[in-house]
Amino acid sequence: MDNTIFPGATDAIHWSIRRLNSPIIKPPSMNSMSKKTAAFEYMPMLNPWEKLAEAVLIWKAVGRVCTPEECLTLSIYYLGGSNAATEILVKKLARELGRDRYFVMDTVRTWARERPHHSCTWWGKKYGVSSSTANRWQQEITDRLEVLLRSAITGATIGLKESGHVAD
Repeated sequence: MDNTIFPGATDAIHWSIRRLNSPIIKPPSMNSMSKKTAAFEYMPMLNPWEKLAEAVLIWKAVGRVCTPEECLTLSIYYLGGSNAATEILVKKLARELGRDRYFVMDTVRTWARERPHHSCTWWGKKYGVSSSTANRWQQEITDRLEVLLRSAITGATIGLKESGHVAD
């Protein structure tokens, strides 16, 4: 397997986001001999700065073909729901679906595999509806996020194939 080309867009995006959010620290020379290495790593011949540059190129290729909303969705999906990008998408979804932004934020956090602040029962009591209604509202938001994610990954695949980062 060629370790300079990714097998799919999800691998490339995950790798680039991990590289963009990892600080480049020069390890002490004493520990360099005992440093563990991965069994398989993409682009092992590159130094950390070159890997960072490659990660930026991957993210730029994705940004050229995806809408800003899709890029936010990818960022939230791979980084989690507790970052600055989350607030932008939450406000947009709350406006589109006519829901409270805190309810939408809680749902986005759950979708991004983080712990929600409140349960469906709590939200149901807050809005004076049953917990099944709150659950249905959460499912609407989750369905919208899944559509955005599928669209973003489809667009990213096209962009990354054009840039040569993903195999045909």
